[in-house]
Amino acid sequence: MTRARRVAAIALCFGCAVGVAGQLNGILDLPGAIGNLRQTTDKASGADSTNQAASSVPKVDEQTARLAAAQGLLSARAAALKARSKSSWMATVDLQGSVFRGRQSLEFDNLIKLPLGQFSYGAVHLAPALTATRGRQVGPKAWAATVTGTYSLAGFDRAPQPFEATYIVVYRPGGWRIADDTDGVTSMQMWDLPGLRVLRGKSGLVIGNAPQTRMREYSTIADSAVRRVSGVWGPDWSSHVVLVTPSTNEEFTQLLLRSSDKGLDQVAAITQGVMAPGRRAQGDRVVINPKAFTALQPIGRRVVITHELTHVAARSSTTSSVPIWLTEGMADYVGYSGLDLPRERVASELLTLVRAGKGPTALPTEVDFDPSRTTIAPSYSGSWLAVSRLVDLYGQAKVVAFYRVVASATTAGGAVQHDPDVTAAAAFPRSFRVTEAQYVDGWRRYLRTLAYARG
Repeated sequence: MTRARRVAAIALCFGCAVGVAGQLNGILDLPGAIGNLRQTTDKASGADSTNQAASSVPKVDEQTARLAAAQGLLSARAAALKARSKSSWMATVDLQGSVFRGRQSLEFDNLIKLPLGQFSYGAVHLAPALTATRGRQVGPKAWAATVTGTYSLAGFDRAPQPFEATYIVVYRPGGWRIADDTDGVTSMQMWDLPGLRVLRGKSGLVIGNAPQTRMREYSTIADSAVRRVSGVWGPDWSSHVVLVTPSTNEEFTQLLLRSSDKGLDQVAAITQGVMAPGRRAQGDRVVINPKAFTALQPIGRRVVITHELTHVAARSSTTSSVPIWLTEGMADYVGYSGLDLPRERVASELLTLVRAGKGPTALPTEVDFDPSRTTIAPSYSGSWLAVSRLVDLYGQAKVVAFYRVVASATTAGGAVQHDPDVTAAAAFPRSFRVTEAQYVDGWRRYLRTLAYARG
């Protein structure tokens, strides 16, 4: 395989959110994913209070006391972390020598490596009741509590980021203790990675347990990628970026809140974070797929990280979603910028379909980017060529301005526009003096021209 052909394979590995978030546009929406995971976990565990023994349901006063006790334990943990007191942190944890206690020791050690600006737990809520069998396994008066916490990385996050955990609380002679976190929704966090390291570059923070030399490479690529993104998008974005680098595919899958890795071999990285309607993203992470990313040539790694940081730039400086062809096409356009690679080589898989009469009839939609259902390379190529062709015809500045218009759209009443396809179609004539349909016809002709450019 020639070097150019290897570059063409890069399109297989660009970041697209999959599975639990219900959206496949390079974004993993954490609150939505957590809620979906909670439903899946409850169903899988058969968690239904009606199936529990009546004695497992405490009286109202006892519930209040239990919730207060759990809240006190979590407040003590947050205070221990702030004071960097491991003994105080471990005093909230159950039995010596338990597997859970070992994980909690690791969690504290990892948390204090991070540049935490804030770490706290919110209100505690009762989780679905434990089965009688599970209750006996854990210990006296065992029950489950769910809490949503928040944390921030100083200098990188513009707002606290959420995480959720379900803890099993048990009564011991010395009082209530936390005994486990495997009986409900406990989403894996970066601080759960064994052997965690934190590397700080000029623009980026690389966090993970990948080999140190690899993490340094990611940091170097990220620093140069920030400059490339700003050169196209502009400087008005959160250019202090965070890369999370797990060492195994299993860790990558868990960090994405997925129960299966189906299709993830096509994804080299993903931009993960919270973006509420009408608000800019405040703390995105780029999570690296260790197997797919390291399989790329150096030029491909540069393209992937630049692609993902384009997502970070757009999400941290705009407030509304855009059609997936536009967000992924723009990210690819910036990713490939400055490389002067032949388009017909990079998009070879798509152009093979065009020559076979199976080329796209419309701009790619979200279903075309679902790696669990289909091969996603042609959709990335089609989106890239759609944006690149716009730049050919109207110039980079106009295309970036078009993206910003669509990504900042509101309705007449001030509410956030929820139909990005309608917004983009309406913006086409104002931005380019052609309708979207007219442009799509021209884009399809352009694909055929490329497909037959070399016979």
